Amino acid sequence: MEIWTIISEQWQQQSIIEVFAVLAAVTYVWLAAEESSWCWPFGFLGTILYAFIYWDVSLVFQTLLNVYYVGMALWGFITWRRKGLDSLEISRMSFNLHMAIIVGGIAASGFIYLCASYWLLYDLLLIDIIITVFSLTTTYLTVKKKLENWIYWTVINTASIYLLIETELYLSILLMFVYILIALKGLNQWLATYSENELKHAVG
Repeated sequence: MEIWTIISEQWQQQSIIEVFAVLAAVTYVWLAAEESSWCWPFGFLGTILYAFIYWDVSLVFQTLLNVYYVGMALWGFITWRRKGLDSLEISRMSFNLHMAIIVGGIAASGFIYLCASYWLLYDLLLIDIIITVFSLTTTYLTVKKKLENWIYWTVINTASIYLLIETELYLSILLMFVYILIALKGLNQWLATYSENELKHAVG
């Protein structure tokens, strides 16, 4: 019961901005799992709000990440709304692409940390950078409808829970748990759609 008491108290303390940011973010991920292009307007709204929220708690790279998300939301909406023969279908990632993302992400995170640590001094700097770097890449994978993007988001959102606990953004912690559940739903639905498309191409 204690945990629910804490959550209730934190809910009352949340800013209206975080409440709307969470609602927009949940709607975005839910619609993305449904392959609806209307996920991107909600993503646009949520990321603008979260840019202010993360700036307020001094998470520099999360703030920059959400500024990047704003642009990606616009690109994602345009990409997913295309009609005709060039409409985007779900595709799989190769092993080499997985390795490039993982190795490249680790290397980029280390390099950015070495540079940023000269100017920025806060305890969460490294995990802030790691989450940001891999979120940048995974957002691109989502726009390109790579099936495995949901796996990457599950790992990223799990790591984000620690970051949010440390910054006492408890409502957003609940958001991460919702993200994880929807990511698993999205993975299942996208896998089914991918299999159907592969069967159609094989028959056609």
